[in-house]
Amino acid sequence: MNSTTTGPIPWANRLNRLIDQFHQVHGGDRFPIKVEQLILDIPDTLKTGEPITVKGDVMDPEFEGALFNLNAGQVGQGHWAIIYNKAIISSGRIRFTLAHELGHYLCHRHLYGEFNCNEADTLHWDSPERQLENQANQFASYLLMPRPDFEAQIGSATIDLDILGGCADRYGASLTSAILKWLEFTTKRAVLVMSRNGVVQWSCGSNTGKWLSMALNKKLPNGRRRELPACCSTRLNTDSNVDREGRQMAARVWFPNEPEDMPLREMRVVSDNYRQTMTLLVLPPELKPWEAANSQQGRR
Repeated sequence: MNSTTTGPIPWANRLNRLIDQFHQVHGGDRFPIKVEQLILDIPDTLKTGEPITVKGDVMDPEFEGALFNLNAGQVGQGHWAIIYNKAIISSGRIRFTLAHELGHYLCHRHLYGEFNCNEADTLHWDSPERQLENQANQFASYLLMPRPDFEAQIGSATIDLDILGGCADRYGASLTSAILKWLEFTTKRAVLVMSRNGVVQWSCGSNTGKWLSMALNKKLPNGRRRELPACCSTRLNTDSNVDREGRQMAARVWFPNEPEDMPLREMRVVSDNYRQTMTLLVLPPELKPWEAANSQQGRR
C-alpha cells in the first residue's frame, strides 16, 4: 500500500489487524503494544525499503521526539532515525512519542526529510505543520488504544478517573491520552481541563462538549488565559491531590450560561511531575431552549 494514499486512522487500523493476527497465532499479551519493536519491524513487514533506527537519550526537558532521514537528499535511499528523550518520566508519554514519530514515517515521510516535534513549530492551529502533528497524534491514539477495545473496557460503567486510569494502564498510555481518547467517541458532555497555578493552560471537549471547552480556551481581553473558577473543587480542595470519583456541583460554577439547576461532576488529579492539574468535567445532556423554559415554569 502506498503511504501517500492512506491517512493516519487507516494506517493505525491496518497495523492493529496485523498485531491481532500475530497474537492469534503466537499468543502473548496483546496490550500494551511493544512500540519500539513494532517500529523496527515495519520496514520488513510493509516492504517500505526504508529502514528505521530508534535511539533514546537524555535531552532537554522541552524535547520529546523527532524523525529524520539519515540519507537526506538521496532520492529513494531513505534511512530514517527516531530519537526520543529518555529523561521523560512517564513511560506512557515515551510510548506515545514513539507511536507519533511512526505516524510521521508512514503518513508523511514523502513530504519532508525531518520532523522535529516541538510546540514552537506548531503555534498556528491552521498551519500545515500543526495539521501534520495532529495527524501523527491521531495515528498514535488509534494505534495504542484501538477504539473497539477501549469501548469494551468501559462498557456501561460510570466514568471516573479510576475507570479511565485502568484503560491507561492497559494500553501503557498516560492518563491524559486515555481521557482524550474517551472524549473522541463519548456521547456525554465532557471537558478535560489542564491548569497550572490556578490558570487554564488548555482544555478539550467531547463532540457535545466542544463549545464548553472553547469558552475555557478563549483568552481574556487583556490576552491572559482564564483563571479557574474561584468556587470549583480544583481550587478549593488543595489539601488533596486526588478526587478520582468526583464531586457534584452546579454547572454554573464553571459555565455561567448553563441552566441554574444543571449539575456537573468534577474529577481531578494533580501531577507533581509536570506541575499541573488535570480536571475532568462531566455534565448531563444540554437542555434545549424549550426544555429550559419548561423547567423554569415547573419551578414557579
